[in-house]
Amino acid sequence: MDRPLTGRNSQTVRIALAISIAAIYATLSVSCAGQLPANATPPRDAIAGPRPVSGLLQPSLDTVRRTLDAVRIDKWKKGSVRDEASVNIDSIRNDLRTNIPPLLEQADAAPGTVSKLLPVSSHIDALYDVLLRISEASRVAGPDDQAAQLQQALLSMSKARLALNDRMQGSADALEKQVADLHAAIQQQAAQRPFVPAPVALPCVPPPAKKPAAKTRKPAATATTPAKPSPNQ
Repeated sequence: MDRPLTGRNSQTVRIALAISIAAIYATLSVSCAGQLPANATPPRDAIAGPRPVSGLLQPSLDTVRRTLDAVRIDKWKKGSVRDEASVNIDSIRNDLRTNIPPLLEQADAAPGTVSKLLPVSSHIDALYDVLLRISEASRVAGPDDQAAQLQQALLSMSKARLALNDRMQGSADALEKQVADLHAAIQQQAAQRPFVPAPVALPCVPPPAKKPAAKTRKPAATATTPAKPSPNQ
């Protein structure tokens, strides 16, 4: 069910920002040999041993699956409303069969990890929106008993969404608390480090200039005067 996530954009941005900040401070804590202080609070999920994400959602997903399997679309009034509802029912069935199970498996393998909860939340939101359209269509074109069953499945899915939102909110709060603890630990260690004055840079003294070597003059060549002829010659 490849539909964009609708609503809760601010919460998603907040959670993604918390993940980024946590990664930054985790890196800083390693580089500074930082550790959580003794009074640091570990993530809430680590204390409580939370219920798996699949445990929060699977009962409602099973209810939706059984309800859609019981829908007799041929008993609906013919028209575009019924045709659209039929396409949407097939879309949800495919999503329940192929897309959601691996996402739940990944979320169960990493409980409390927000990055694993976001894809599940996106699919559950999309599924809920499509199921809402089917429920509204059943009130227009479907029998009353099927409309009532779809309404009950929708309410069940709504409760599952709220439970998932609470899980994501708790994980985000725990992550922000962990970020604050890491930040406090880094600041505390920085304050406890002995002050080491910065080395004073000595002025750079240029080497003395070399004197140019004195040039030696070659002696001038003396002109030889020719000898005068003797008178006897």
